[in-house]
Amino acid sequence: MHWIRHHRLLSILLGIALLFVLVVAGYGLSLANEAGRLPWQEDPTRIPITPFADIPGFSAPATTPIP
Repeated sequence: MHWIRHHRLLSILLGIALLFVLVVAGYGLSLANEAGRLPWQEDPTRIPITPFADIPGFSAPATTPIP
């Protein structure tokens, strides 16, 4: 790595490449975080949803037979 310090242009190009890789990786991680696809994220708790459960009148059984 001694030769990298002697070539200023090469050092600048490697620095720009490293910065580019960090920016792309950060953007990719932020998108994966928003989508919930990171390996260390837990799955959300599953909550059973019953259709029409909180609407009045849907939970009561019909008392009169329909002809």
